[in-house]
Amino acid sequence: MNEGCEGGWPHFNVFLGENGYFVGEDCAPYKGSTKDDKCSNYAKCDPVARVKESYLVGGGWGATTEKKMMKEILRNGPINGDF
Repeated sequence: MNEGCEGGWPHFNVFLGENGYFVGEDCAPYKGSTKDDKCSNYAKCDPVARVKESYLVGGGWGATTEKKMMKEILRNGPINGDF
């Protein structure tokens, strides 16, 4: 619900994961567009994951490097980003 394929804001993914939860593909399949979609369409979906804590790699916007991202992946697993 944050512009998805029309740009999207990946930092909202972790905000939603920390303050709510993620649901599975079986209940909320990928559509490629969120136009005319509503959160209420997924209110009955079972939670499958939450984000305990998130932070910016490098400490802030524009402060990261490929090396910092590689270290983060090695130490803590997947990262969320855009281009």
